Amino acid sequence: MDLQRMPTDGTGKRSYCTPGGYMALMAEGMEESIIRTAKRDVERAKDLLSQHGVSKHELTMALAYLTQTMALTVDVAECRGERLDDMA
Repeated sequence: MDLQRMPTDGTGKRSYCTPGGYMALMAEGMEESIIRTAKRDVERAKDLLSQHGVSKHELTMALAYLTQTMALTVDVAECRGERLDDMA
């Protein structure tokens, strides 16, 4: 039986679970949470960019959050792509 890769926790370490099991459901919940966070961070950055007088520090912090959440979101997309490949 093939294992399902879980989204990374940001450390780069990979973990796997049995498809259809409790851990797979938790992994899918983690994926949804990562995507929601990324969407929220994008909206916050857009709001920040529309404001006048935003400091370099504020923009740097926004970029740091976006970089982190986008990296996690790419990992989610890769996990989901792997599951699609397994279906073929």
